[in-house]
Amino acid sequence: MAVTYRNGISILELIAYLPSFFVATFLVYRHGVRKSGGFVFLVIFTIVRIVGACCELATINSPSTGLYTIAAICSSIGLSPLLMTCSGLLSRANQSMPRPRIHHFAFTFFRVVTIVALALTVSGLTWNMTLDGLKHPNIVAKVGMSLYLCDWVVMCILLGILFLSRSSIEKGENRTLAAAAVSAPFILVRIIYDMLLFFLANSTFNIIDGSYTVQLFMSVFDELIVAFVCLAVGFTLRVREKYWKSVPDLDVA
Repeated sequence: MAVTYRNGISILELIAYLPSFFVATFLVYRHGVRKSGGFVFLVIFTIVRIVGACCELATINSPSTGLYTIAAICSSIGLSPLLMTCSGLLSRANQSMPRPRIHHFAFTFFRVVTIVALALTVSGLTWNMTLDGLKHPNIVAKVGMSLYLCDWVVMCILLGILFLSRSSIEKGENRTLAAAAVSAPFILVRIIYDMLLFFLANSTFNIIDGSYTVQLFMSVFDELIVAFVCLAVGFTLRVREKYWKSVPDLDVA
């Protein structure tokens, strides 16, 4: 079977995310796992994207429903680590204040909603592991995708609260707010794309053979921008262990 437009997108993802995996891993090593500001989720994201791209390319010679299912699951899973990365950056900014403006419960709530959204989406996609089932996800997957939109709204609220208190954020840590602010619209476009896939399921928006150009501009490029922005900001941030010894060892995910 010849290499298709869709396979070309997968090759692009491999070219972008293989080096990004090593960069994200370095940032986790540099900042530490528990104080990395969410970069550990970028490691997870790059792994998911690499696996999904490999499964997509594997369908060239073995076009099986199982490979399409794994690729679809990897696509939906990608939203979770991106949202977690942004929440980790916001939590880092919050903890840099002399008196944090947001209670850690808010970030815990965000994390729980993200995990529930992930579980429902994966459960819905695997409920009927046929090509028709992937083209027309069930109500469970749709609820999970709707929760991602709720998650995005919560993230924007947290971002807004911290932005209003930006004068209290330690010098240099405002970059985390900038990264989250730049990422937010691209993540929204990505969520809208998946919601159109799940709720419309037409010739343009469906998981199996929808418009690849739409996928490229509403999914692939948006994720790349978010990942690259967060990675770039990671290199500009101070290492917490060195500069923030007075900050409690909290989970910033």
